[in-house]
Amino acid sequence: MEIEFELLEEDYINFNIDHAKKSPSLKRSLIAQRLVGPIVFLITPFIVIRFSAISIGYWMTVFSITSLIWLIFYPRYFDWEMRRRIVKMLQEGNNEHLFKKRKMVVTDKGITESSATGETNTKWNEVNKVDETSEYVYIYNSSISAYIIPKRIFKNKNTLKIFLEELLKYTTL
Repeated sequence: MEIEFELLEEDYINFNIDHAKKSPSLKRSLIAQRLVGPIVFLITPFIVIRFSAISIGYWMTVFSITSLIWLIFYPRYFDWEMRRRIVKMLQEGNNEHLFKKRKMVVTDKGITESSATGETNTKWNEVNKVDETSEYVYIYNSSISAYIIPKRIFKNKNTLKIFLEELLKYTTL
């Protein structure tokens, strides 16, 4: 099976965010960061009352509300910050080759992706996993890199289904 498509900057950003959200180490880090803030906020009133004439009840209310806001909004902030950093990294060098038209051919031997800048061949035994999201199909060729296939390139759901069935012949989804 053969497909042709172009990737957008948004596709690379979304891949990195999707990948990060599924990373066990990043998940642990996010949970720790999400919990440490409120713990610090809830300890702070006991330190502040030593230097303030205002009652501990006031400080507990203020820092409890701050903790709640942190718990609710930290994941959104984390996504926003990650997106900002990925955009910054993409702007650091010449990445025009990432956004050129490419052709991907899926055969019984593996995947061949070619573009104006070259060709990449990946045998099926080198594919780590195939991951599907609502907008993409990712064919991982290492633990941190993948072929990014936007679902928008398929004419209809049936064409996507045929592509996924072709992948399933050689991998697991």
